Amino acid sequence: MAFLADVNFIIALLHARHSASERAAAWLAEQDEPRSILLCRVVQMGALRILTNPAWLKEDVLPARAVWEVWDLLLSDDRFTRVNEPPNLETEWRRLTEEFAAGRCAETDTYLAAFAGAGGHRVLTFDRGFQSFEGLDLLVLE
Repeated sequence: MAFLADVNFIIALLHARHSASERAAAWLAEQDEPRSILLCRVVQMGALRILTNPAWLKEDVLPARAVWEVWDLLLSDDRFTRVNEPPNLETEWRRLTEEFAAGRCAETDTYLAAFAGAGGHRVLTFDRGFQSFEGLDLLVLE
């Protein structure tokens, strides 16, 4: 089964000073299946946003050019591949969010959970918050 990578996993891989960088690298070192780690546009946008944001990374912030360079290196690894939205993503996304009460934010995690569910993928993350999505196939790295 393919893993849909969460933003936090990708940031840990792309920025050596991330607190989970060593854990992400150790997990990746055990993987050998080509095209088994999926990257969607929202994760790409999130990585670019966070890695170039001085409010998040302070003195460790990266220039956009450096982010694009490490992104390209990531995609040159045959274990990674880009994936487009599955056709029934919106239906799944609406299902996951339609019961949200006023004030509950439908953040990126909800989108990724819907993407994974609609595409038959497993989410790869450090974020235990994904456990709130019932029935989601999930790998939370420790």
